[in-house]
Amino acid sequence: MSAARSDLSPPDVGGDLRFVVKRVFNNSVVLAADPTGAEQVLLGRGIGFHVRPGEPVDPTLVDKVFVLQERGSAERLAALLSDLSLVEIEAAQEVLREAREALGDHISDHVFLPLADHVVYAVRRARDGQPAIDYQLRWEVQHLYPAEVEFSRRALDLIHERLGVRLPDAEAVPMALHFVNAQFGSTDIGGTIRMTEVLAEILGQLATELGVEVDEDSLDVARFVSHLRYLFMRGRTGAELAATPPGVVEAVRSAQPLEHAAAVGIARLLQDRFGWPATDEETLYLTLHVARLRASGRRTV
Repeated sequence: MSAARSDLSPPDVGGDLRFVVKRVFNNSVVLAADPTGAEQVLLGRGIGFHVRPGEPVDPTLVDKVFVLQERGSAERLAALLSDLSLVEIEAAQEVLREAREALGDHISDHVFLPLADHVVYAVRRARDGQPAIDYQLRWEVQHLYPAEVEFSRRALDLIHERLGVRLPDAEAVPMALHFVNAQFGSTDIGGTIRMTEVLAEILGQLATELGVEVDEDSLDVARFVSHLRYLFMRGRTGAELAATPPGVVEAVRSAQPLEHAAAVGIARLLQDRFGWPATDEETLYLTLHVARLRASGRRTV
């Protein structure tokens, strides 16, 4: 189930919080309009009980306010939230808060809905005794995004404490992908999955071209993957690196022809898969990272 993008804002119940009901989804979720007419989704125990469209919302019952960022997404958001209990929502919020502390401020509130959607349905599958899902890219995610995976495993403990269900360790994989996807400010995790596939392909390609064994757990690989993640972000946003002084690219190409050729190969792969033309500056930085990997890797040929 896809979730609408939103920002979650705590209500100021002591201030001027005036809403008019537009639609009641259940006793805990209503779609309402603020004084400007903007649609927002309100949560709170009993907030929809015996309330009709057009009537004011009791501000003392408002527990959480979702402020929509996409026109027309309020109905989808409210429908999703109406299927979740407040206990499940609060558990997902706690995971989100701790993720932001552990991974950084890029873990913004727009991650909440797809994360809550995934966690809650994983919990319900486990309660129903359904078999664990064997996620694709499990090995790649664990090696390419170690920080996100490490936190996701801690999050599984938190979910167990809050909801009483022990999810399988494999669930750390899709959770980690949600946190990686937060870097791009998107709720569409498909792009992050494609990025993961290409990152793994790039590392395999480099090992073959350079004749080295790439240690996925090394610091040099971590730095290289981090650089590629930001390259993906620049590619998706259209941003470019600052220009380098004249002659630098040519000097690096002359000094490290093998590494530069490998970097050009990476650039071509990215352009073929995503249509992103890499600049000379981007190829230069890729060359430097490739050189570090070649210097630190164990020769296989």
